[in-house]
Amino acid sequence: MTNTEKNICSIIIGEEIKYENNSSEVDIDFKIQNDHIFGKIDILKSSKKFLINLSNVKDKKFNLELEISLNENSFLELRDESDYEHGSDINIRSTMNKNSIFEFFRLNKFKDSTKNTFNHNIELALNCEFRDFNFSNGSNEMDNKTTVLLNEENASYIGSGVMISNSTNSNNDLSIKHLSKSAKSDCSFKTVSRGNSNIKFSGKVFVDHDCSKTISNQISKGLIMDEFAKISLIPKLEINNDDVVCAHGAASGKPDESVIFYLKSRGIPQNEAEKIYVEGFLGEFLDKIPNAEMQEKAMKYISANC
Repeated sequence: MTNTEKNICSIIIGEEIKYENNSSEVDIDFKIQNDHIFGKIDILKSSKKFLINLSNVKDKKFNLELEISLNENSFLELRDESDYEHGSDINIRSTMNKNSIFEFFRLNKFKDSTKNTFNHNIELALNCEFRDFNFSNGSNEMDNKTTVLLNEENASYIGSGVMISNSTNSNNDLSIKHLSKSAKSDCSFKTVSRGNSNIKFSGKVFVDHDCSKTISNQISKGLIMDEFAKISLIPKLEINNDDVVCAHGAASGKPDESVIFYLKSRGIPQNEAEKIYVEGFLGEFLDKIPNAEMQEKAMKYISANC
């Protein structure tokens, strides 16, 4: 769907909050109290898809508490392409009513010296789909946690995360709970660790007793570029029903030197050969992004930060 077929809104958060192209079919309410931002986004009607751009221009730490609600048969695409130079603490609670779709794109840059936390708890009703894509360059301390509750039949989650880091202690926690039958989840996480970075990913899939026809796939991969860099990948499955198709995999290691050697033999310098290798590694799951524009932006992000 082209941008002309969308309602496009912008929320710009600095010392004050500005709205651009606010629509009557969405209720947006943000306010600042004691350097904390409290926000609400309610998609009220469904005549068009909604694209909301969330932008941080604050010159201090970004603290956000956000409530998101999607009405039946609605579509929300939320983009956050902000830089968080002074740190951040973001907490989001989302509710999706039946037959709704939520696409959430985060392509963020952080300063090495900052501390950043992100928590998102989202509940999906009948026939809902949550598409979640996150790209980050890490920071000194980083904690990311997403909890997905697939509460009703045919609820679906698809997500992909990319972490590229030189100096971070990063904890990434994804919990997907299948709480009704015929729900689906598909998660992929990729990371590149350099310098003294210590990156952890824990992905847990829980399938309840009455959740037959569950389909779940989880894969996590890491690339260790330097001697003291660390990666820990911990996939978990807790399955309480036999009528499911569930799989998980995790792998980390150093680059394939034969590939690097091949690129160098073609006259490509070492640094450029490594960059090409890393771009290919991180770009493996970009085809999961259904939006061509955001797929291109994600590739540019990887190229600029790897």
